[in-house]
Amino acid sequence: MTNIRLTKPQRRWLFGGIGFHNSEATMLPVMSERFRDERVLKSFREISPTLSRVFAGYADWTREAMDHFADYYDATFRHAGTLIYMVPGRMPMMGKDFDVEDYAERTAANLEYLIKVRDCKKLRYFCVTNELSVGNTYAYLSKDLELFKRLHEALYWAFRRHGLDVGLMATDCAGVENFHQIEWAMANMDEITDTYCTHLYMQKYKPGSLDIYPEVLSVLTGMAEQALMKEKRYMLGEYGIMPAVREVPRAPMIDDTSYAAFDPKTEADHAISLCEMALAVVNSGTLAGTSWTMFDYPDPMLREDGDSEEDKVRYEVARFSGHGLSIRYNKHGLIRWCDDEQDFRGRAALYTMGYTAKLFKKGSRVLQSEVVDDALVRCAAVTGADGSISIALVNWADSDKEIALDVEHKIGKPLRVYEYAADDIPYNRFNDLQAPSGTVEQADGSVCVRVKPRSVTFLTTDYTDRVPSTIKGVKLRDGVLSWKPSTDAEHCYYRVYASDRKDFEPSYENQIASTVAEQLRVDDEKRFYKVVSVDTSGNVGHA
Repeated sequence: MTNIRLTKPQRRWLFGGIGFHNSEATMLPVMSERFRDERVLKSFREISPTLSRVFAGYADWTREAMDHFADYYDATFRHAGTLIYMVPGRMPMMGKDFDVEDYAERTAANLEYLIKVRDCKKLRYFCVTNELSVGNTYAYLSKDLELFKRLHEALYWAFRRHGLDVGLMATDCAGVENFHQIEWAMANMDEITDTYCTHLYMQKYKPGSLDIYPEVLSVLTGMAEQALMKEKRYMLGEYGIMPAVREVPRAPMIDDTSYAAFDPKTEADHAISLCEMALAVVNSGTLAGTSWTMFDYPDPMLREDGDSEEDKVRYEVARFSGHGLSIRYNKHGLIRWCDDEQDFRGRAALYTMGYTAKLFKKGSRVLQSEVVDDALVRCAAVTGADGSISIALVNWADSDKEIALDVEHKIGKPLRVYEYAADDIPYNRFNDLQAPSGTVEQADGSVCVRVKPRSVTFLTTDYTDRVPSTIKGVKLRDGVLSWKPSTDAEHCYYRVYASDRKDFEPSYENQIASTVAEQLRVDDEKRFYKVVSVDTSGNVGHA
């Protein structure tokens, strides 16, 4: 039996959430409708991450590109109340005629349009540049921190002239060996810095290493304490697990690939290791953390302008998607994006990080977690303003474990249990998150649960036990199945089923789609179809 104590620390703070870098926020124009509705919007709304990092805030951002970004915001971030941390990819090269003040003024004017005209009010944080890179030169500004400071100051005053409540983050550096740049920022520009942030990638360990969690916890705890000395908070702006450069074969483009994509044999363990990095974020006193990334980039494209609509949108996306899609190969997502093969499957990490982001959200309060004498178990827990509690348990043992949780928090109803096991990954061909495997009750402040080998187990009272309203007006015409929109306040997405029998019961075997749209093109007009609503708690309605 493994014993875990969950107690309320003397000083409880509001957690900022676990989220993702959402690269696809600038890629709406190149998504097919089906990929957008059945994968991107559907999965975003199901997970509803309350924190996101996005490429945004370009000084030369066009009005068309900003409107596409705002359209994506309306369909995703607005639904979830997602707080956004912006970074404009890599800064342009700064020659002798580069005007810092003009650059800051144009950036502020663009953000004013998004915030005040397009009502994107959750654009909360901004960093000068991604990992201090300029042009095609990685970490260029790390060699000229005085220039970084000039840019930082110019943005600070430009934001205030435009009446923008956007806090500046510094320095967005990557790698523990560069964290000294945070000390420089604290000494030289603390008064105009809102929050400190770094990136952290595990490259010296493979997924499944027991050294990942303690090292990440130690590093992040130190950074959080350092920021606290300045009465500030520290955020982990990017994190992930990727192979060391020497392991990656040569390629004709920048290869930014997670361990799960680089070596599929590690995918099951990668999902657990990525989750336990998130638990280290929670337990270290870090404000929040964003995993790189929620979705893959699509395959690299040729960047060229033209007269056709396709040319125009591809040129826009290539210009305003971080470093530019013409040379970057990015396969770090929970969900694949491969248009030519129509491969939009979820990776294993979808079924660990999906619930981590869904349950460990902005505005929750962290419980202090103490695992007693068991180096193979990790735990993190938060409580919500509504009195709910969410707990995540990682078990690295090769056998089941009985875990007893002594919880210093009133648990008012049964805890739902969601399970991920490396030996039985709950893949779903529609990328639906796994259903609860059952519930457990508390007894006198104690909760006992049996967890599987090499697994992540979530326990939560953050749900509503209900049946979503029935979908009406289902009809088929000219190969298009349509239905009336759900009026249920807790509706999240639709599941669509098909059968050769009229009186069939909906099941996973006859499911043909999950979507946020109110219509679906189907191949066979002679079949019978049913549509049900799935709500924000994962409850499934009746057909």
